Order: sequence, then structure tokens, then C-alpha cells
Amino acid sequence: MKNIQRAAGYRRVSMREQVDGHSLDAQAVNIQTYAQQQGWEVVEIYTDAGLSAKKDSHRPALERLMADAQAGRFEVIVVDKIDRFYRHLHGLLTALDQLNQAHVGFASVQERLDFTSPWGKLTLTVLGMLAEIYIQNLGQETRKGKLQRARKGLLNGSIPLGYCRGNCSACTDPNGPDYCPRYGQPDYCTEKGKIIPHPIESQIIKLAFAEYATGQSSDAQIADLINSTEVPGWNGQMVHFRSKGRPGHCPPGPLGREAVRTMLQRVLYAGKIPYYGVNENGSKRRRSHHIELFDAQHPALVDYAVFKEVNAIRVVMANTPRTGPNYPARIFPLSGIIRCGYCGSTMRGVSANGYRYYRDAGQIEHTHDCPQRLVNAKVIEKVVFQWLGKILHDPNEIARQKALAEHYEQAKARFQRVQALYLAGELEPNVYNQEKVRFGEIGHTNPLQFCDNANRIALEIFDSSDNGLSPSLTIETRKALRLVLEALFVRGNAIVGIEPTSAFAPQLTKNLVPEGEVFCSSGSDGIRTRDLGLDRAACLTATPRPRTGQ
Repeated sequence: MKNIQRAAGYRRVSMREQVDGHSLDAQAVNIQTYAQQQGWEVVEIYTDAGLSAKKDSHRPALERLMADAQAGRFEVIVVDKIDRFYRHLHGLLTALDQLNQAHVGFASVQERLDFTSPWGKLTLTVLGMLAEIYIQNLGQETRKGKLQRARKGLLNGSIPLGYCRGNCSACTDPNGPDYCPRYGQPDYCTEKGKIIPHPIESQIIKLAFAEYATGQSSDAQIADLINSTEVPGWNGQMVHFRSKGRPGHCPPGPLGREAVRTMLQRVLYAGKIPYYGVNENGSKRRRSHHIELFDAQHPALVDYAVFKEVNAIRVVMANTPRTGPNYPARIFPLSGIIRCGYCGSTMRGVSANGYRYYRDAGQIEHTHDCPQRLVNAKVIEKVVFQWLGKILHDPNEIARQKALAEHYEQAKARFQRVQALYLAGELEPNVYNQEKVRFGEIGHTNPLQFCDNANRIALEIFDSSDNGLSPSLTIETRKALRLVLEALFVRGNAIVGIEPTSAFAPQLTKNLVPEGEVFCSSGSDGIRTRDLGLDRAACLTATPRPRTGQ
């Protein structure tokens, strides 16, 4: 290696609150002192403030440092400690290999390590491995801490909209001064770490859940309702509902559609603390994919049953259009299930001349040509419910469904035991995930839920006028349908294929068509895919025709 004359320093802190502290200055002093002792001139000290040294972390100053090393701006890099440069062994060794190829040395002040010597290289490898082990252990300890807080019913993370700490006498919450009626009064909560309902924000949460539970309002409509509502606030003044805001980022203001959507999916409003853990690759789980729920210490703003009902409605009403208050709702129970029997595209509910229809989505969006014509909603819905009502209320079918329900409860108990072992750290993640998939396949449906309501739903839907069905009926109808059918393929007003759920596949394949409505020309296995353009393995089909022409 050529004689060293020019040196570059690199310093880093990982926590935002350290940026204004003394750590960066201390590192710079140590780097300068070490370089002077070696007779090197420090041409620049590169700084990444408030950034992590984990794997795949983005550090602008480090990237510029490596580019300048390749350009030959200096002959050695000096750091105060190895973990300031990298905490991940593979990343550390990769960077050092790049420096070696560029004939740039590396030195660490605290470890007294010189990369140019053989012993220095060996020491560097050991220290890099220890740094990686440290950050892995730190992540594990952090997850353990979060799990323990969840078990105690304590919140992990910032205080959400709807709650506050209750320190009213010294409140610094953005929604305190000139907004909260309790601002400046004696403290409502003195326990550290506890949260209580905010007197105004909590009303937002209750209003949103109550409105969505009707099945008639979208997220955007609820946001508009919240933003237009006034309530008594500080000193009796009338104030508009508003978001909590983020100090230093954005002030409190109107709520948007996305804020309402997120709000309705947060189970902590139902008095539960979720624990998410991590995926096998170490990434965070989605908010809807928690591992376990624990009872929270903070008061619930909505009943847990209401929370589950609202999120069930979100699923079944995902493709249902909402209308304004002066217009009747057009309800389409088969939305999300009905498909085109020609091209396989989904079909959407549309209204024309006061009647309801299902139309090929590709035709609506003009993405392809398809011979599918408008499907009369009332006709196809009547055929489907007469057929399912007859099949699923057969005594033999009810007995089969009860047996399935018992099997489901046994599988649920087994999965809960496995889950407890996993949370206790006594089970590997891959074993837990395998058991989770197995339980998901068994517990995909609860067969008895359909039979409890099918007769009443069928009678009401047959007697409904063309002006539309009641929203409450539609929610129950679509819940029931999704328990039985994954997909329903039609051509005109005729059913040409079905894809049942796993729980109902055995019974539906034996009774593919309603008596007196259509006839079946399927093979001996009850499957026919000819002329449908569908995968035989993916769809159990019948090829029915109505009595009258299509």
C-alpha cells in the first residue's frame, strides 16, 4: 500500500435525539487526534446524523465516502469505533473489500485496528461479527419488550387519535389548548404509561364506527361527516373535529378518507393490544396480520363485537357503490363473486332505467371486447338463492356442516396451543407458520353461519323490488355467499360455472343446478370446462340453460 498522507474521517449516530448531543463532536476529536499521531492530514470528516448502520440502510455520507475512496481523494479512512461504520458483518466486509481494491486503508481509534496488517484483518472480522450479533440481540430484546408490554395491555408506539395521557394541568398535546374542554383542569390520569379517552377525539372514533356499521357510508362520506361536525370544546366554544397532527411535521386539521380507513382497522379502539412479531425474513407484519391479541389497560371506545362487525362489512361491501342521501342505494349481493363466463373478468353492479344489472368490468373500463351482455341482477340472484337454499337446508347437509364445525373447533384449539408455544419462544417460526397455514385451510369458513340465515335472506331477496335491497340485508347476504362461493361464472342470465369454498365443495358438486331452472350436462365428476376458457382444476362447473332463451 502506498504511503499514507491524506485521511478521511467517518462519524455516525443512530438516534435522532443524539444529533444535538456530544457524540458526533467526540468522534470527530478522536479521529483528528489519532490522525495527527499517525502523521496523517484529515481532508474531510463525513457525517451521517441520526441514521442506522443496519443491513441495507441508506446513508448518504457513507455512499459519498465510498465514491471518493474509489476516486482516490484519500489513502485511509478513520472511524472512532467499528460499529460507527457498519453493524452488519457482510456489509462491513464488503465495504472493506472495496476499499482494499481501491488501495484505501482503514483504521479504528477505539479498537486500535490497522486494516493494513494481517492481525488487523483478523481482529476486524471478529469485531464485525460481534457488532452484528449485538444488533440481532437488540432486535430480539426489543421484540421481547414489545411482547411483554402487549401482555400487560400497554400500548406500543405513539398515542393514537381518540386518546391522551390525561395530564390536563400541564397538557402539551396539539389538541389541548383552545380545543379540549379539560385543558388546564386537574389531571384525569396520574399513572405513568396509561392513556385515557380524549373527551373530543374519542367522539370521532365512536361516530366513525357507528356510521360505518350501517353499511350505507363510505370512508370518504364518514370523513366529510366528521369534518362538518361541531362539538362544545374549550370554554364552551363550538369546535370542529380534527386530526391529532404530528408535532414538528403537520398541525391538526381535517381528516381524510385514508385516516378513516386506518381508524376503522385499529383493534386497539376495541380495548385490545395486538402483537405482530416479524415475518421469517425479519420484516414487519401488516396491521391486519397480528399474531395475538391481549386485553388492553386503556378503556375501549367501541365494543369488540362492533369492531369485528365493521371489518366484516368492509370485506363484503368492498365493491358496493354508496349513493347520496337523496338517492336509493343500489345493492348488488353478488359483487366480488360473479364473473364473466366468456373471459373470466369480474362483473360489477350497475343501474340503468331503474333496474339493477351486473356488467363485465372489462367492458366498463374498455380494456377488451367481450360478448357478455348485461346480466339481470334480480333474475340471477333468485336463481342462486333458490339453488343454495334447497341444497344447504337438506338434513344430511346440516349434519355434515355440524361435523365440520366440530372439526373446526378442534383445529382452533390446537392452533391456540401452538401459538402460545411460539409466543413463549419454545417453537420455531417455520413450525408456527406451517400450523397457521393448516388451520387457515381448515377454518376458512364456518359452515353453520350460512344456514342460520339462508331461509330468511332467500325469502326477502325474492320479494325485493327492483329499487334495490336494504343495506342490512345485503351485508348478511354477502357474508353468507362468501362462505359458500369463491366465484360464480355466468353467460347472460345463465350460470355456467361455480368455484365453491373448500367447506362446501363436496355438497355443491353433487347438486350443481336448481331443479326447474337449469339443467346440467357435466361429466361424471360434475366438472365441465369445455367452451368456458377456464382452468379445469380451478373451477367446478355446470353448463345450465334457462327455460327461456337468453
